[in-house]
Amino acid sequence: MKRLAFISDIHSNLEALEAVLKDIETQGIKEIYCLGDLVGYGPNPNEVVEIIRKKNIITVMGNYDDAIGYEKDSCGCAYNPGRETEVGDESISWTIRNTTAENKEFLKSLPHRLTLDVEGIKVLLVHGSPINHLLEYVKPSTSAERLRVLVKNVEEDVIVNGHTHLVMAKHLYGKTVLNPGSVGRTKDGKPGATYLILNIDNGVYWYEFRFVEYDVKTTVEKIIKAGLPVELATVLALGQTFDMGPSKERKMETKEIPGFKI
Repeated sequence: MKRLAFISDIHSNLEALEAVLKDIETQGIKEIYCLGDLVGYGPNPNEVVEIIRKKNIITVMGNYDDAIGYEKDSCGCAYNPGRETEVGDESISWTIRNTTAENKEFLKSLPHRLTLDVEGIKVLLVHGSPINHLLEYVKPSTSAERLRVLVKNVEEDVIVNGHTHLVMAKHLYGKTVLNPGSVGRTKDGKPGATYLILNIDNGVYWYEFRFVEYDVKTTVEKIIKAGLPVELATVLALGQTFDMGPSKERKMETKEIPGFKI
């Protein structure tokens, strides 16, 4: 039997990555794959990339990896106009300035998709979707009609994607679509990190999602100290997204969150 771990959307969150890798080790799993977005939002882009490189974790490119590697003005995310877009742009700019040239070259080298063949089961890895590898959000709310289009021409048995930061499992037309959620910036409503374990045994496969707690407070403090937007710290503290409002004047106050004083 093979046991594979899938992580995604680390977003420069060193504390979360270290906690998840430790949990994976306790599960006795040695094969780890990443669905992209190593960088962006968080305070430790270089440290995260260097861990991925050192451990030889096979990774596909995410939209933030593309944006930082190629020093783009935007990650192409579906931000709401106003403060949410401003925060995203500030994060892109900060991360470009604080990521080494060597690590940018690594991000540029990542493939857009990969296929694994494990004991007769084929697994497709993409960040977004099989059609739009970097940018399409395949959410729990994605319609059955759109899902049918996405898997129609996929030869693989299992599709594992990231991008949404939401844990998901869908079964349709003989295919399984899985999302491990996010290591570094979960949107599932609880501060912490999530990842996926896929078990494969002679053509039979099953999966489980794991939730891992980490030192969120330290990451939040590092975000503020680095001069990144305070909203990025708030998202981590809450474990979810929130309405940032139409302008710079409307911001969440992290001091209102119990246990966090900034």
